[in-house]
Amino acid sequence: MKYIKPALSIQDQMELLKARNLIISDDQRARRYLTFIGYYRLSVYFLPYQSKKDEFDPGTKFDDILNLYIFDRKLKLLVLDAIERIEIAARAVISNYMSRKFDIHWFLNENLFQKKTEWEYLIKTLDRAIQKNRKKDHIKHYLKKYGSKSPYPPSWNVMEILTFGNVSHLFSNLRGKHKKGIGKNFNLTQKAMDDILRSIVDCRNLCAHHERFWNSKSKHSISKDSTKLIADKFSGNNRSAYFQLFIINFMMRQITTKSTWNNRVSEHTRTLSDGFLEKHMGFPKNAIF
Repeated sequence: MKYIKPALSIQDQMELLKARNLIISDDQRARRYLTFIGYYRLSVYFLPYQSKKDEFDPGTKFDDILNLYIFDRKLKLLVLDAIERIEIAARAVISNYMSRKFDIHWFLNENLFQKKTEWEYLIKTLDRAIQKNRKKDHIKHYLKKYGSKSPYPPSWNVMEILTFGNVSHLFSNLRGKHKKGIGKNFNLTQKAMDDILRSIVDCRNLCAHHERFWNSKSKHSISKDSTKLIADKFSGNNRSAYFQLFIINFMMRQITTKSTWNNRVSEHTRTLSDGFLEKHMGFPKNAIF
């Protein structure tokens, strides 16, 4: 079937929203946000205000939609702030543990990994990353001084040019005893560490690409054992936005004892009603981190 819906002008978009019972008290303001945010991006924030398809609940205002969009944008900034620290910590711990236990080029040793095909893919990925980053100072310096003897930089350089997703896959493919040793640094079993890294990578990609987070569901399900380890009494949906925030806060507490991230998240989420948080984000009653 050919897609034949025409592009609507900003004025037509506003008229469509009004026809669907959305209250727009300031046309000029609404026109500006529709122009610079876009109808399509805002449309995912319509959903909690529509009990029927393409019809807003009575009394719904354009500001209700906009405020939820702004809430989500600020929440994603908080999430990215924490993930930056977790990502750096994961890279450092994996590199330090493996380099000290083996050598600085441990990632070239196929025997340290479970699946040969996954390891081969890692090396191909690394080759591309080196070429892509060869003009960066630390890679440029290494290749100029040592590249003729060893084309691969040491572990700590490699960890800086792989994506967080690459690092997560690398960890997942390590043999169990190595994953166990790395996980201990975060008070996690190898399975829990694997689950959490995969989940946080999903969160990172979602937030970095400006997708909605407020009612998202993680692509990767955390196992029951992993859930029990980090949240023994939790009985809700462990793929919910709330549980992703819980996971991130758990990791932050392993990294630093002085983190105030959970307080900032709690303060921000309190701008929405308990009922809304429970229904759309999976917050349990009296939720705490």
